[in-house]
Amino acid sequence: MPGLDETNNESYRYLRSVGNNWQFNIEDLHPKMISRLYKRFDTFDLDCDGRMDMDEILYWPDRMRQLVNATDEQVEKMRAAVYKFFLNKGVDPVNGLTRENWVESNRVFAEAERERERRGEESLIAMLSNAYYDVLDDDGDGTVSVDELKTMMKAFDVPQEAAYTFFEKADTDKSGALERPELVHLFRKFWMEPYDPHIVKTENKMPGLDETNNEGYRYLRSVGNNWQFNIEDLHPKMISRLYKRFDTFDLDCDGRMDMDEILYWPDRMRQLVNATDEQVEKMRAAVYKFFLNKGVDPVNGLTRENWVESNRVFAEAERERERRGEESLIAMLSNAYYDVLDDDGDGTVSVDELKTMLKAFDVPQEAAYTFFEKADTDKSGALERPELVHLFRKFWMEPYDPQWDGVYAYKY
Repeated sequence: MPGLDETNNESYRYLRSVGNNWQFNIEDLHPKMISRLYKRFDTFDLDCDGRMDMDEILYWPDRMRQLVNATDEQVEKMRAAVYKFFLNKGVDPVNGLTRENWVESNRVFAEAERERERRGEESLIAMLSNAYYDVLDDDGDGTVSVDELKTMMKAFDVPQEAAYTFFEKADTDKSGALERPELVHLFRKFWMEPYDPHIVKTENKMPGLDETNNEGYRYLRSVGNNWQFNIEDLHPKMISRLYKRFDTFDLDCDGRMDMDEILYWPDRMRQLVNATDEQVEKMRAAVYKFFLNKGVDPVNGLTRENWVESNRVFAEAERERERRGEESLIAMLSNAYYDVLDDDGDGTVSVDELKTMLKAFDVPQEAAYTFFEKADTDKSGALERPELVHLFRKFWMEPYDPQWDGVYAYKY
């Protein structure tokens, strides 16, 4: 995707107009803030097409109309505030805002808010917060109660129980009711400032992973390996890459990867190549075993919240299997696909055959060339089995390395 600057982003435009040369750098951003922002994007992206459109944004004030006794004037004020806020957040009225540019667009908006504050200008966070506050104060007493706050949570598809944790953090004077500045203050803290683990989480909290609910941890503990996931060890770009992959697998966009969704992919290969029933069943068995060990429970699936950790513990389990001379599950899956991809039976995979796999996994066809160039380490003009396995391991399992960024034509 093209980068953001003053030609295509309202906040950069504002900053440059007042002589502020701030520039986004993802290295300055905590991984958990990146995760938080992507989850919010996925709430707004109603059709799950990877683009946030203004029509999708304006759904939310209309949803408030359904939940509270709002006048037409109040709803129009909300709509106007939402439009102005998200225009400055980077949502173009015609082209929307892509998922790739969402994090940067949030951060430049935050810098623009700080600049407005320094210059004594209107805060757009306060503007939006106040438009909602007018509607939330249903009993007209000039404050917002927990029950009234629940309405906002419901309107923005946030679990109702979050109203209590949100309220506890926002009610700084402990008066038992939220005044306007308290609501604005918490919004700024949670969404605009650097990541702070002490600020309340309003997302739905999922249980952690361990040997009782994750195959990777179960394997590691069974062989005496006490490795434990720590998101601080993970590069922000690897986190982003993994979340984008999750969104490809989550076909119904419900935030949960189910085994039925996973088994769609080998069935899709059947449609694209001349595979025998035996080959397809071998692929299905390999995919099932691989994603079971990746953390996809056959009954409960795997939530988006746990996806990154589950990938990392799988990677450690692969390293442990390698140290112990055991079967690599990456090699097992790669070989099952290789058997089908080698359509002409010459024992290698060509660029054209590789295109089939990328099409089957909803990856741009042009990625076949960048993928092939990196994978063909001996420059023979064809891919052998170990070369395919090697690139899969490098790209998905090892620590982030920028040399692999273009492998999938920058889709991941």
